[in-house]
Amino acid sequence: DVYGETGIEKIYECDLKGTDGLEYHLYDVQGLNHGIYDSKKPIEIINGNDLFLTIDLRLQEYAESLLENKKGSIIAMDPQSGEILAMVSFPDYSLKSFTGPIPAKLWSDWNSDGNNPMMNRSIQGLYPPGSVLKLVAAAYALDNNIISKNWTVDCKGTYDFYGETYRCWNQDGHGLTNLMESIRHSCNVYYFELIKNINIDDWSSIARSFGFNNKTNIDLSSEEIGLIPDRKYMESEYGKFGWAQGHLLNFVIGQGDVMATPIQVLQMINLIATNGNTFQPHLKLEKNRVPFSLKLKKTTWNTINNSMWQAVNYTGGTGWRAKINDNKVWGKTGTSQNSSGEPHSWFAGYTEIDDEKMMSLAVIVENGGKGSGEGSIIAGKLFDYYKQLYNYD
Repeated sequence: DVYGETGIEKIYECDLKGTDGLEYHLYDVQGLNHGIYDSKKPIEIINGNDLFLTIDLRLQEYAESLLENKKGSIIAMDPQSGEILAMVSFPDYSLKSFTGPIPAKLWSDWNSDGNNPMMNRSIQGLYPPGSVLKLVAAAYALDNNIISKNWTVDCKGTYDFYGETYRCWNQDGHGLTNLMESIRHSCNVYYFELIKNINIDDWSSIARSFGFNNKTNIDLSSEEIGLIPDRKYMESEYGKFGWAQGHLLNFVIGQGDVMATPIQVLQMINLIATNGNTFQPHLKLEKNRVPFSLKLKKTTWNTINNSMWQAVNYTGGTGWRAKINDNKVWGKTGTSQNSSGEPHSWFAGYTEIDDEKMMSLAVIVENGGKGSGEGSIIAGKLFDYYKQLYNYD
């Protein structure tokens, strides 16, 4: 029989397939079929159900065109419902190959391809989230009164910590920087100083509350959970005395052992966009919505949102390339270092039309350079296209 092996077809195999029917025939000893055997009651065929998806085909096709000939992922969602509007993973493969038996050589080529076309990067790709993760520490510090939004750090471009030098992306430094400016300019030094005031388990706990280190439970198979280190993990991995506070300086800016999937990054953005009241991501249109929430102070959500708006719309904001004409874009860039060439380019944020319709977005371009580049450019084009589709004024 033919059945769903992966993806949406696997999850909804029973709904799509229905139930096979059965009828009895009478055969003689010569093997001749004498027709239906009436003494045995047949089993009626039950047709499978149609499956309606949340995907907006127009957004999907446009997003695919923006990522063509690149490696990475784009996911667009409605944070007010959890509906996936577009999900792109490149490189990919032709679905036409599955209309019949797949040639053994083609199957072998796919599985041996170093670009991993069979991997759904949106839910299986594990990346350092980079500076996008700074939003987690900022939210925790604000909500627990560890700092105020006016607390400042003097960024000189480098940060010395017990003989080690940690660098900001801006070698000249950002000068005296408060929290909102630290998000707007994505200042590393600010977070190097901030994390000294936060215990590793407290930081790990808030990151997990935002959805990291856990499955989002999207209705797809083989979702990865990523990694947010805590004290137990560090002692297991490095020994009780084999790690130190210096590791946290990397963790807070989304580097080191920290790994996340694009769908996890987007789930964090959904929480921010809805002030902590979103839903699990899903692809089935009529699927029951499962709430996903995080309770923080209203002032905390306001400050994080305002900072993300500045990151896109203020002069010097790292996400300026994602800006659209009506200024209704909030976002955060990320530049995640990796050992195999140029850094990955992240942009994560959301847009709003008439205080009603919203679209959140996570973009990662592998080896795409700074988050202020490829990731932001693609996000800006998608935000603008979404506005054209749904702004009927």
